[in-house]
Amino acid sequence: MKKFLLLLFLLGHLPANADKWQGQSGSRRFYVETDYTVAGTFLTIPELWINRAACNLLRSENDSLFMTFTPEELSMQAAVLPDSCLSAHFIVYGENRDLTLFPVDSLQPHQWAENPVPPYPYTEEEISISVSDSVVLAGTLTLPPGRRRVPAVIILSGTGQQNRDAEFSGHRPFARIADYLSRRGIAVLRLDDRGTGKSTGIYADATTDDFARDALRAVETLKKHKAIRSSKIGLMGHSEGGAAATMAAAASTDVAFLITLAGVCTDGLTSLRLQNDAIIDTYPGYSDVWRRVNKEFLHRLFAWVYEIPLSQPLEPALREKYETWISAQNDSTLQMLGLKGREDMYLLRYLRTADTRWYRELMHYDPTDFLPKIKVPVLALNGDMDIMVPSKAHLAVADSLLRKSGNRHYHIVELPGLNHLFQHCKTCLQNEIPELPEVFAEEALEAIYDFFVKEVF
Repeated sequence: MKKFLLLLFLLGHLPANADKWQGQSGSRRFYVETDYTVAGTFLTIPELWINRAACNLLRSENDSLFMTFTPEELSMQAAVLPDSCLSAHFIVYGENRDLTLFPVDSLQPHQWAENPVPPYPYTEEEISISVSDSVVLAGTLTLPPGRRRVPAVIILSGTGQQNRDAEFSGHRPFARIADYLSRRGIAVLRLDDRGTGKSTGIYADATTDDFARDALRAVETLKKHKAIRSSKIGLMGHSEGGAAATMAAAASTDVAFLITLAGVCTDGLTSLRLQNDAIIDTYPGYSDVWRRVNKEFLHRLFAWVYEIPLSQPLEPALREKYETWISAQNDSTLQMLGLKGREDMYLLRYLRTADTRWYRELMHYDPTDFLPKIKVPVLALNGDMDIMVPSKAHLAVADSLLRKSGNRHYHIVELPGLNHLFQHCKTCLQNEIPELPEVFAEEALEAIYDFFVKEVF
């Protein structure tokens, strides 16, 4: 009876419609629905693929509510705060999370302080770009207020299907870039990738060369816009988008400047090796021998793919090389590589990515075919903690090729402490990226704007 009265007391301090609460810890959203019965109480954590986990216990203890959920190993203990929020402690698969839950009407988007929110001091315009009969790209053009004939930049995304904001776990880095620049007199066009958002087409059928052609169609579209200065339209590409932007800039005099954000500047084979070496080096608890053996194997695997002519089917030739090598290895090596007993499974999984036109052509990307042709201003911007596009090797190639070609308007900038998504990182591992509250570092935005002041305006 005492517990029942206490529960009524707790609920009496909540507004009548406060039967849904939500909080956020890192990238994880915790959403609780309850009618204060076991049968009517559920927990949703979308980022862990937990959708309305059923409650199997609900009770009050002293000044707290306590709930457990099935079939997952989940529990919540919460105390009511004076403002009708809940101070909650969750245990999720043995991991502890403390956060505040706020009354909501329904599951809400992520809340990151750096994401731009309206009202904006600039205008937004929906843009449609016809690439072909089957591909129409859709995007958002932000235009500075009260200005005519402003410079413009088109943002190209990196590897993987992304919307116009390059959104991940609620972070919207391209929207933040557009907001920052358009507040300072620069128009920005950001686009949904093929087959994403409002864009049509099939993303998996496209290559880096196709993305470069898409960029040039976007330039053609902006040249006709009455608010854009047609001689000041440039490209900004992130990661693989940096390679696509470089290819486009080398192919057209309509591109007035080039910005690469953690852009691929080495050849494709080297880029793949550098990336995998850096990732292997981040694995904790492994010996130097393990790291060496795994790096050597991947270098060999990538080389096999590279050596097979693009005109030749990949799988038969790669399988022959792979199986011949496997048959010559001892059990210790195969176990160290995680291949023992799963040799064929490994190859089939790798072929899902490798046996595509996109992968094979990107592996043959050669910056010497493009960077020396670019005479317009260039900014190559990288974070020094990036393990996907390790900065020093890529920036060194960009610096060498641009210098040798006689380009006197290029800037190489390496920012300390930033990862591949230009966030200040702690471990700087890939699994940390969605958890970081930063959307896109202020100093990276400042470096981009400084480039506009020096070379574009």
